[in-house]
Amino acid sequence: MELLGASEDPDKLCSYSTKQQVEIRDKWLGILQCSMQTAMVTYIVFGIFIYNQGYLDYEPSRGAIATHVHGDFVAVSSGRPKVRYFTAEEITTPGLENGNVFVTTRQSLSRQKRGVCEDQEMPCEGDEDCHSQFDGKCSQKGFCIEPSWCPMEDADETYELDAVADLAIWVKSSIQFVGMAPDKVWSTETDHAYPEPGYNLFTVRDLLLLCDPTPVRFEEISKLGAAIEVQFVWNCHINNDKCKPEVKVRRLDTLFDEAQFGYFFNDAEYISEDERFLKKVNGVRIFLRTVGVGHRLSVIKLVMKASTAGTLLTVAPLIADLLMLQALALRKRYFARKYEVSPDFSEYMVQLMAKKEEENRLPGMLAEDDAAALERDQDWHRRLEEHD
Repeated sequence: MELLGASEDPDKLCSYSTKQQVEIRDKWLGILQCSMQTAMVTYIVFGIFIYNQGYLDYEPSRGAIATHVHGDFVAVSSGRPKVRYFTAEEITTPGLENGNVFVTTRQSLSRQKRGVCEDQEMPCEGDEDCHSQFDGKCSQKGFCIEPSWCPMEDADETYELDAVADLAIWVKSSIQFVGMAPDKVWSTETDHAYPEPGYNLFTVRDLLLLCDPTPVRFEEISKLGAAIEVQFVWNCHINNDKCKPEVKVRRLDTLFDEAQFGYFFNDAEYISEDERFLKKVNGVRIFLRTVGVGHRLSVIKLVMKASTAGTLLTVAPLIADLLMLQALALRKRYFARKYEVSPDFSEYMVQLMAKKEEENRLPGMLAEDDAAALERDQDWHRRLEEHD
């Protein structure tokens, strides 16, 4: 039994197909293609691999942070004459969250008792703006006269703590990339266990001047206060034991409420049921964060970036062909040399079928003609037999 395909030509069965390359001798096309390929190679090398470091594997992480404040000051009240000594604990109270710091820049202390008087927190234009259930009246100064906390002294104790601009804040920032290096911890105290200005030791003035995009002067916020965010940004190579963070600072209170800048709070200390000390505090609220990204060489990403970026080089010949066949003056000649146009095989087959049909209509080629010829032969043989 003969095997299927055994009679076929092995050269035809195992033939090799290749593309024919046509050389177009046009310097402008050559310059265009080379320029595009050069630009793409430059983008791959400098844009993907050098600038964006596409050969690296990344892991984002959040770290821990701890702070310690050092400094004490003496201030003189601008209201009721009095001198007061402030320690670091008093200036940074309340602590609020761990790691974050509040620094008092202005403090006002007043002694109050319950009674009926002008409520400084209730401005008015008429009696209808005051509480009717308390028979509130609007005073000539524009405040409601109603039951409230009334000052017991003519003036408050107001302290302008301008010296806190030089308050020292020591910061310990540390981070760990568990996915890449679970046993390594990078910290500002690693091989560096002493305070260094600009690295792990800052003053309030230093942090305000680091605000981006606009530095903030301490004198601008000493009255109303401010809220700022301080980020220690780590960008560490996993195989490098030494890594130094970048400090980034931005102001927050101007982003939340443009109508009222600053940061303040009130705190009341009650002496009895009818008497209290009200403390009004303005200051700088400092939010401290530790964030970072760890990176290392990745052979898989290197190969994938190189292979995908290499496909960009195939775009240059496509653009050159498009311009050659559509835009240049000699596009018809280029087309004739680039493409070999075959005959229209659909029309050729129609013509071939019509020719075959015409040949079948010739005398002696139709089935009716064959039947008539057979009948004539039979008639001739019958006559021949009758004659014999």
